[in-house]
Amino acid sequence: AFFPTAPPSPSPNTTDNMKRPALVSLLSLSFLAGGVSASDVDHDGKAVTCGSAVKLTHVESGGKYYLNSESAKMGSGSGQQIVSLIPKKGKTSSLWVLREADDVEICPPGTPIRCGQKIRLSHPDTEKNLHSHLVRSPLSRQQEVSGFGEAMEGDTGDDWVVVCKSSSDKFLERAKAFHLQHVDTKRYLAASSEYKFTQSNCGGGCPIMNHLEAHCRSKADHFTEFKIELGVHLSK
Repeated sequence: AFFPTAPPSPSPNTTDNMKRPALVSLLSLSFLAGGVSASDVDHDGKAVTCGSAVKLTHVESGGKYYLNSESAKMGSGSGQQIVSLIPKKGKTSSLWVLREADDVEICPPGTPIRCGQKIRLSHPDTEKNLHSHLVRSPLSRQQEVSGFGEAMEGDTGDDWVVVCKSSSDKFLERAKAFHLQHVDTKRYLAASSEYKFTQSNCGGGCPIMNHLEAHCRSKADHFTEFKIELGVHLSK
């Protein structure tokens, strides 16, 4: 069975955990002050941009599950922070800030993300990055996906390439399916409605009950298709 471990209780003198839920708002305000505007969430055909805080929906599971992370750690594999997919679109824990890849020139907020561009996805609630490595995932036995790093800084295992479905597309666009290919291992971010955390495989007190497992697989297919629709989209 897979038993996630809860994070330690914060010290009464620690203020970091109080600041994290407001991080997306603070980022957005700083971008607005720099002449970048936050647009509404449902503008199909518009490019997804650097600095935006977005939600990734999974296509194969009917667009009802969102890439998510929590402060709990995995009870197997690497023991790093859990990344899964949840059937709730209203939680801030499913927001990810789109940034430049590790050791790459800063991508200015509001700049359209190109097809083929290397990016990082940073999790504001916990300040970890979307990460993968050569460790088996607990349910599918594919490649593990986790949250990694400190203060949104990690390593090349946090880097992903945006793979647009159409060869004619130049930029990543809202509401269009795309893939994320992991730079280090060449595998693709994936999920499947077949691999869900339940009481039988996760335990009675499972904090990710009914979540789908996030993992990486070797080829791009319908299990690796995601869309970006909801979020705080920045534009110049």
